[in-house]
Amino acid sequence: MNNKGRWVAVWIGFFLVISTAVGFLIKGIIDNALYNRFPDRGVPRINIDLNGVSLDEIKSGSKETKYEGNDLQIYNGGEILEYGGVEVKGRGNGTWVQEKKPFQIKFENKVDMFGMGEARKWYLLNNELDDAYIRNAIAFDLETMLEIDYSFRGSFTELYINGEYEGLYFLTNAIEISKNSVNLKDSMGILVELDNIYGLGEDYYVTSNGDILVVKDVLDEDKREIAVSDFMVTYNKLEDAVSKKDYTEIEKLIDVNSWADYYLLSEFSVNPDAYWTSFYFYKDGFNDKIHVGPGWDFDLAFCNKNWGNWIGVVFYSTEETMVRKRELPLREEYERESSDDVTSGSGFLSEIMFRLTEIPEFIDVIKAEFQRKMSGRKVEYVTRVRKQAEEIAKVAEIDNEKWDKGDYYKEVNEMIEWIMKRYDFFEREYGVGLENSVNFL
Repeated sequence: MNNKGRWVAVWIGFFLVISTAVGFLIKGIIDNALYNRFPDRGVPRINIDLNGVSLDEIKSGSKETKYEGNDLQIYNGGEILEYGGVEVKGRGNGTWVQEKKPFQIKFENKVDMFGMGEARKWYLLNNELDDAYIRNAIAFDLETMLEIDYSFRGSFTELYINGEYEGLYFLTNAIEISKNSVNLKDSMGILVELDNIYGLGEDYYVTSNGDILVVKDVLDEDKREIAVSDFMVTYNKLEDAVSKKDYTEIEKLIDVNSWADYYLLSEFSVNPDAYWTSFYFYKDGFNDKIHVGPGWDFDLAFCNKNWGNWIGVVFYSTEETMVRKRELPLREEYERESSDDVTSGSGFLSEIMFRLTEIPEFIDVIKAEFQRKMSGRKVEYVTRVRKQAEEIAKVAEIDNEKWDKGDYYKEVNEMIEWIMKRYDFFEREYGVGLENSVNFL
């Protein structure tokens, strides 16, 4: 190569270096501008740029309408992740009728959201009926304490749509059969919801005692019919065994510990949705028993006063949606206005759970599970509740400004005080007694 050729090569190399540096500089400026587009208030941010549809159209339409081809950006810890082809739709039942809407997002490929594992489908819960914002989060924490299989996790995030602030949301993975949700293995695996409120609007099955079951997912669609048949046969056998209080037969049909843990989760939190909607079961093949879980839908739990304000509008609108009221064996009748009485329970039980709680052997399992998993851990649990409330306080206030909710700090403090008393009540009823509990306040 002659000198002229060498100089040309040098200048080309120099130009490439400068061009690359300028490109990185421009990209950095653009990324920084994008990152600063949405203020960092200590939680991740999600922005969805809708494709050919307005947010008002989505909110005023059916929650089942799917809007495809949207772009989504995630802003987290200085990192920006961008995705195209994202599907957006509404979700929820009672929560969908609120002004602040919940959403489902579905990616083209699996995405790991904030370290919660890979999945295509994710829920953005609005917590509109929860003035403390954290009831779902602390229920999932309690679910983990009870070692319930496939316990859910979640992450708070601020949601923007078309660059406009929509509020503070709680992101969770979807309830489905998948590695990151209910991880069933057998081709006959099935996930079922007992839904005596909204189930009549879906493809439902009626049990021998009149409960409404909705099949939420099956592992193998080709085996759906036979998997459903197997589940219904087993469930009806269970209803018969429970009515006869045949505990030997009951143990053959269900994972008793999972049912006891779900009872503790629902009754400790005083979840009014428990046992009659969002009551999930799964069975992993012919040879498996019926398990309860994962727990779901706790925004009205933990003595939420909004429960009493809401039921007259939604739950008791028609005679068909009424669920038989049952008294639990260890408390007085639940006041539907969600009083401060910590000795009351959820107030409603499905026939099958009500009959189970009449069987001494099942109550013994409940006591054993409480003593093994919850007893003496009051300080630990309440500390985590306080920490979670403190972590989102700033963003909760911003959301509150937009949606005009209640007094965040007052709601949180009242809820924590109630939880502490509730823990003492459970120690007396199921635990070793307060005098022997080394960890109570």
